[in-house]
Formats: sequence, C-alpha cells, structure tokens
Amino acid sequence: MDRNTEEAVSSLQAQVSVQHLALLGLLRTHPEPAAVLQQWRLLSADALACKSALPSTSRHSELVRERCEHFAEEWTAQLADEAVDRVNGKRN
Repeated sequence: MDRNTEEAVSSLQAQVSVQHLALLGLLRTHPEPAAVLQQWRLLSADALACKSALPSTSRHSELVRERCEHFAEEWTAQLADEAVDRVNGKRN
C-alpha cells in the first residue's frame, strides 16, 4: 500500500473509532437507552431503504452499501446490549 492510501485508510479508521466512542458515550449517559435503540432502528431502516445516509458519490457502490449495512448491524447489536445492561443494572 502506498503512503497516500495508507494515510487515507488510517484517517478513515480513526474517524470511525472516534465516532464510535462518541456514540457509546451518548448511549451510556442517555436516561433512556431503549429509546435511543428504537430511534436508531427507525433511522437505520430508513437510511438503508433509501440510501439517504450515503453521500451521492457512494450510493452506487455495492461495497460501500455492504459495509454500511455491516456497521449498522454491529452498532444495533451494541446498542441492544447496552440497553439490556442498563435495564439489568450492569451500567450506570
């Protein structure tokens, strides 16, 4: 991998990691994590149905669409785990 490609990939990985941390922080401090999960499911279903969450340059990329669906599924599972943990008193 050339230096420019490596820098671009590293930058994207860092952005995703920071966004993930920000979303976890929001979820863990939200008073109603089940409401966050419900809203997430509504938004992600809409985004996957109409691809509105993707920039116009990526809407026709099958690989980008597949990766978006994969990350959305992972995030949904993590949101559900956090919501259940909160109900069961495992998280503050």
